[in-house]
Amino acid sequence: MIAVIAIAFASIIWYRNQKNKKFYETNVRSLQEITSDSPNQKEWKNQLGFYVYPLQPEDMPDERRLTEITNSNVLACINDLVTEAFQAGNAAANVVKANNQTLYQIIIPPWAKLAKSQDMDRAFRVYYHGANGIKAHVNIKPVNTAADIVANSVASAMGVASIVVGQYYMAQISAEMNKISADISKIKDFQDNEYKSRVLALVAQIQKMAEFKADILDNDELRTSEIANLNNLEQECIQLLGQANLTIVEISKKNALNYAEYEKQLYEVQSWFMYQKTLVKVLFQIAELKHALHLGKVSRKQCNTLLYTYLEQSKDAMSQLESWHMAHIGEFGINLKERKRKRVGLESFIYNIIARINEEKKYRPISDETAKKIVAQINGYDITQKINGIDLYQEDVKIIVKDGKAYYFPQEMAQ
Repeated sequence: MIAVIAIAFASIIWYRNQKNKKFYETNVRSLQEITSDSPNQKEWKNQLGFYVYPLQPEDMPDERRLTEITNSNVLACINDLVTEAFQAGNAAANVVKANNQTLYQIIIPPWAKLAKSQDMDRAFRVYYHGANGIKAHVNIKPVNTAADIVANSVASAMGVASIVVGQYYMAQISAEMNKISADISKIKDFQDNEYKSRVLALVAQIQKMAEFKADILDNDELRTSEIANLNNLEQECIQLLGQANLTIVEISKKNALNYAEYEKQLYEVQSWFMYQKTLVKVLFQIAELKHALHLGKVSRKQCNTLLYTYLEQSKDAMSQLESWHMAHIGEFGINLKERKRKRVGLESFIYNIIARINEEKKYRPISDETAKKIVAQINGYDITQKINGIDLYQEDVKIIVKDGKAYYFPQEMAQ
């Protein structure tokens, strides 16, 4: 009886191992089939869903177009990723290793997103994203050492991709916030010091949050806390922007002005116009930072929800300001190109007599500064192109390794 029980028990174990092996092989083949439509036919792809292959020196992009990856944590992840690719028997990686090459490229497609499977114990679910969302998915369950490498490598690849893109986004945001801070210092003769101090404080806080920290991007709890803080800053930003918009609209309602009064209002609205423009840019950077902290798991469109609303409000305010300017340009006969305006009232009567000899006497000059402010406020600004830019989380993540240094080659620069 003991022998029969032992044989039965061994049979059950053998059957389960065969079943797991078959399941694993089937799903790996499915994953390969799913990702086999890559347009990059020259790349050597391993079964892990990412690529490592030698790069010829003549194919090396201009280093000025690359962003060096300097964070030690990210570099360690890249090193681990390539090491795991060696262990998994990736053909391209083995060629690199055998030839002792120091120039190669890693491409991590955006197709696979790794998550714990709810269906199976110790399994991972790999998603393939198509144009209209999730197109297909497979489960991969580690059953031996090689399978562990598969799961770990996919996880590492996706982790590296997210952090590299996040680092790039945050570097861009930090640079933009530095420009915005410099622009605020150029706003002169502004009477509302409380408002200005609130704007400066807002910008300073976002600048601090935009400093790249790999430990934050790699820690869900820390990222969640940062996103919550960012949501509070977003509320502060829209309040300040709303105040600027309302003030611009109020000034745009002032009519029956003489030229001196119009010019005075022009200079007053200029400061509010500059703050409005600045705060719209800040609101966009907040949306970008939220997208970066979410590691692309929340779409840019969703992150931009409040931006779209307040951008429309800002456009309405600017439309009213433009109409206000056009009415006064017509009333005062302003020629922005030639920097002059018609004389009015008694002055016009007197100079009309002189103008019979010299036509130009009908006009008097306006300052370059006044003309530039009118033109700037009429033309406004447009950030639509930035809003509709490429979402790098949805593109291949290209990492180039050269002489011990790693570089990110963003898709927006590759085009």
